[in-house]
Amino acid sequence: MQTIFVSLNLFLFLIFFYKIAREGLHILQLENYYNDRYVVWMKRCRKKVWNISNIVLLAIPIILLIFRYDIFALVINIFVYLILIATSKRAKEKKAFVVTSRIRRMYVTYFLIYLAIVLVAILFNFKIAIIVADIFSMLAYSFVYLVNLINRPIEKSIRKGFCTKASKKLKEVQGLKVIGITGSYGKTSTKYAINTILSQKFNTLMTPESYNTTMGVVRTINEKLTSTHQLFICEMGAKYVGDIKEICDIVQPECGVVTAIGPQHLDTFKSLDNVRKTKLELVDALPAKGLAFVNWEDENIRNSKLPKNAIKFGLNKNADYYATNININERGSTFEVVLLNKENIEIKTKLLGELNILNIVGAVAIADQLGMTANEIKLGARYLKPVPHRLQLKQNPNGSIIIDDAYNSNVKGAKMALDVLKSFEAKQRVLITPGIVELGDKMQEINRELGRKAAESADYVILVGIEQTLPILKGLQDKHYPKQNTFVAKNLDEALQEMNRIVSNNTVVLLENDLPDNYL
Repeated sequence: MQTIFVSLNLFLFLIFFYKIAREGLHILQLENYYNDRYVVWMKRCRKKVWNISNIVLLAIPIILLIFRYDIFALVINIFVYLILIATSKRAKEKKAFVVTSRIRRMYVTYFLIYLAIVLVAILFNFKIAIIVADIFSMLAYSFVYLVNLINRPIEKSIRKGFCTKASKKLKEVQGLKVIGITGSYGKTSTKYAINTILSQKFNTLMTPESYNTTMGVVRTINEKLTSTHQLFICEMGAKYVGDIKEICDIVQPECGVVTAIGPQHLDTFKSLDNVRKTKLELVDALPAKGLAFVNWEDENIRNSKLPKNAIKFGLNKNADYYATNININERGSTFEVVLLNKENIEIKTKLLGELNILNIVGAVAIADQLGMTANEIKLGARYLKPVPHRLQLKQNPNGSIIIDDAYNSNVKGAKMALDVLKSFEAKQRVLITPGIVELGDKMQEINRELGRKAAESADYVILVGIEQTLPILKGLQDKHYPKQNTFVAKNLDEALQEMNRIVSNNTVVLLENDLPDNYL
C-alpha cells in the first residue's frame, strides 16, 4: 500500500511541477532566456511565485512525515496535489509558448532531476524523496532559473556553432552588402520601408518580423540566405551594452542606420549613456568606406559623436535628406523628399504619422546612395504597407476605425500615435493602453506625461492594468480630464468589452501598446 501511495505522490508531483515549470519557461522564453530578467519578473510577480497557500498546504504533509505519520502524510499529500493541480489554471497566452530545441533540452534536465528523486525513493528513503518533491513544488518557479543556469554551458556551445555557421555563410555569398538597422524605436518600420524600396532593384533578404536578437539574425542567415541575394537588411535589437557589437561581429555591416536613441530598456541599460553607447556600436563597426545613416530629428543622435561622413535624414533642412510639403490625413500621407543635388521625389503612401514619413526618408536616402533612380524609389514607396500592429489602420464591421499600434512600446512613437488619433477631429477618439514599460526609474515620469498627452488627444481613455497605469491616470488628472471618460480595465479582454460598449460608426480607437504575458 505504501509503495502505491508513494508512486501516486510522485506522479502527481510530476504533473503539478510541470504545470508551474511550463508557465515559468514561457516567461523565460519571453525574456529571451535572460536569467536576470526572469528574476525581475519573479520579483514583480512575487505573490504568484511564492504562493503562500500552496506553501502552507505542502508544508502539512512534510510536517506529518517528520513526525512519522507516514501513511496519513502520503494520503494528505495526494489530496494536496489534487487541489493544486485543479486550481493552477494557466491564463490565456497572448504569445504562444514554442517548444524549441532549447526548451526540449531544458525538459531533459528537468526529467533527470525527477529521475533522481524517484531513485532516492526506490533506493534509499521514500520520506526524503517526498519531502524533496514537495519543497521543489514550493520552489517550482525558481527551478526555471536553476535549470537555465545548469544548461548554460551547453547553450553557449550550441550558440557559438550557429554563429560560426552564419558568419561563414555570409562570407560565401559574393558581392553581398549588409545593411544594419538599430535604434530605440522605428527599427522594424524602417527595415520594412528599406526592404520594400530596395527590392525594386536588388534581391533582398531581411530579418522577418521582430527577429532582432543575435540568434534571430543567425537563424535568418542559416535558414534563408542564398547565393542569389545582393542585400541583407538586418534589424539589430539590444537590451544590454555589447548586444549590437555581437551581431555586427557576425554580419559585418557596410551600411548602418540609427533610427533613434532614447529611454528604452532602462531596466537593463540603466542609463541613457549606455543606450547611446550600444546603438552607436553599429556605427563603430562600419568599415572606413561604410555609410552611416542617422535620424537628425533625434536630439540624442545630434549630440553624439558621429563620423564626418554620416548621412543625415530628417524632416527639416538641417538634414542631408529631408521631407517637405508634408500632408497627413486619415487616408495616408503625401510629401516630397529633398535629395542631395537632385530633383525632389514626390512620395504618396498609405502610412500614417510623421514617424513613418521619417522612416521613409531614411529608406530613400539609402536607396539614393545605392544608385537607385527616382522612378524606382517612387515605385517602391507606392508598395509600402503598414507594418502589422504599427499604426495599422483597420475598419471594424460596425463602421468604427481601429488604429492598431499594439507593437509600439516607445515614448516617441506613442506620442506620435496620439497625434494621429488627435487628427481625427470629426470622430469620437478612444485610447486603449497599458502604458510603456522597461523605463527603469523613469517609468512613472514618462507614463504620467503620456497621460497628459492623452488628455489632449482622446475623448475617452481605457487603461489596461490597475497598478501599472496609475501614472497615466495621474497625468490625466493633471489636465483635469473628466473622470467619467476614463475606464480602468483589469486586462485586455475587459478593455475590449468596454470599447465595444461605447464605440459607434463615428469612433476611432487607438490601440497603443499591448504588453506581453510577462507583464501581466
